[in-house]
Amino acid sequence: MKDIQIIKDVFISDLYCVYLQDISAVVISDLHLGFEEEMNLHGLFLPRLQRNHVEKMVDQIIDRYSPSKIIINGDFKQEFSRNLPQEWDDVNHFIDRYKKDTELIFIKGNHDNYLMTILKSNGLEIYDYYETDNYYIYHGDRDMSFRKLTILGHEHPSVVLRDEIGSVFKIPAFVYNNEQKILITPAMSFFSSGTDVSESLLNNEHFTPVLKNVSKKFRAYGITEDFGLLDFGYVTDLTQKL
Repeated sequence: MKDIQIIKDVFISDLYCVYLQDISAVVISDLHLGFEEEMNLHGLFLPRLQRNHVEKMVDQIIDRYSPSKIIINGDFKQEFSRNLPQEWDDVNHFIDRYKKDTELIFIKGNHDNYLMTILKSNGLEIYDYYETDNYYIYHGDRDMSFRKLTILGHEHPSVVLRDEIGSVFKIPAFVYNNEQKILITPAMSFFSSGTDVSESLLNNEHFTPVLKNVSKKFRAYGITEDFGLLDFGYVTDLTQKL
């Protein structure tokens, strides 16, 4: 499936976004533009694939949903301590490509300490959170509580499958807690392998502080190339199956 409606007006998508139909907005997170240059500085030389991957995905999102707003929910860029030259290029390229047709809303993630410098040069702001009558959206690296439908990034959730000979397959996933109305989005980054939700969410090994205060009723929806979105059921049941 390309989309799954989890509650009224809210659709998760195989394009790594949440579509909020009533406000004509999509939410994406954890793009980590500039990842390759930071890895190069540490001696790991990677081809520059991230920007093309992200923009191809966003192009498809716009074609499918025609959103009036794109909400980037944190970790738009990679480097914590400064703005690398590739980050200047990639961020400016993204803004120039999409600002004419959509409103770009940036929410600060833990990797975005110096993003404001680049945004200001484009006449844009960055926010700690974004809130409407029905939605409360923030990155998730800090505990800012939850209310309404809370949409988080930061966790990079994935479903991990293992076969009989020990091979491991990681599938990027949305995770939804219906009891507390918390939705966690997968990382859009090409290079993110994701965090095993059966380990992180059930054993409190996650990176998202607010999740310590919620129930374990997490449902996982994986994104696959061949079948689109797949409902893997509750994470507690998934661990028993594996």
